[in-house]
Amino acid sequence: MDLRQFEHFLMVIELGSFGKAARQLQITQSGLTKSIQSLEQSVGANLFVRHTRGVNPTKFGTSLSQHARLILAQSKNAKREIQALKDGLAGKLEVGIAAAWLMGDKLSKIISEIIQSNPSLNLRIYSQVSSRKLFEQLLQGRLDIMIGTEQSAGIHPDCNFIHLTESTHGIIVRKGHPLLKKKKISISHFDDFNWIMREPGSFYRQHFEGLYREANKPFPRPLVETNSISLTVATVANTDYLGAARLADIELLKRENVVLLKKPFQWKRNIAVMHRRGEPLSKTGEKFIKSIVMNFDSL
Repeated sequence: MDLRQFEHFLMVIELGSFGKAARQLQITQSGLTKSIQSLEQSVGANLFVRHTRGVNPTKFGTSLSQHARLILAQSKNAKREIQALKDGLAGKLEVGIAAAWLMGDKLSKIISEIIQSNPSLNLRIYSQVSSRKLFEQLLQGRLDIMIGTEQSAGIHPDCNFIHLTESTHGIIVRKGHPLLKKKKISISHFDDFNWIMREPGSFYRQHFEGLYREANKPFPRPLVETNSISLTVATVANTDYLGAARLADIELLKRENVVLLKKPFQWKRNIAVMHRRGEPLSKTGEKFIKSIVMNFDSL
């Protein structure tokens, strides 16, 4: 038995006539009769009782009709789901976002629009402090799209990078900090103060280690290590500790008494949206990236 036979069978039940069903199906009546006979042979039972006004299903036909309708419905659902997967309207889209300040109203609106137009889509958003860790997940295939810093990822041959903007980073201190009274600040001036710093291997940590190497000075042991931006900024705001943060994070946390030191202790980092090269994105993935790029200035 096959789906075509079930369609023929249900049409005969609906119209109560082989002739009417054949015309509706646009096949010959003899062809329809052969299809029903083949189905009857498959199930081992007569499916119709013939009378002068047409046909009625037997008890076997009535029983089979319930299963036939379910099978045809499941078949249509399967076809729709497969097509939706091909079109990117269903399945999963997994996105990693390293920049916490991107998780704002505009991004929420983009997500809402995508879900509204693709209700079968399972959209998963992961927020992570470290771009490096998210980039590893992207390369491993655990993420479809990532938004984060290019420098943490590096220019990788297996990924496409779409530049979005720049973010300003630097060493942060509280307003009124003794360092701000100096006309020119050097690394040697940091010796008198404690650090609250990101964990080993992080971009900030590597950046500072490089600064100390260039100055031929040993890297200081941080008194506090954390991957929490809010804790870093709060500690700096209330002590003479030195820390590092993005200007946007200070503004987001509304810490007006925290400032960045001037150059060379400020630097820029590029923000990009990334996806694996050589693996075509779903239409929804393409739409997500397009929406991010178009709306990024207002994020």
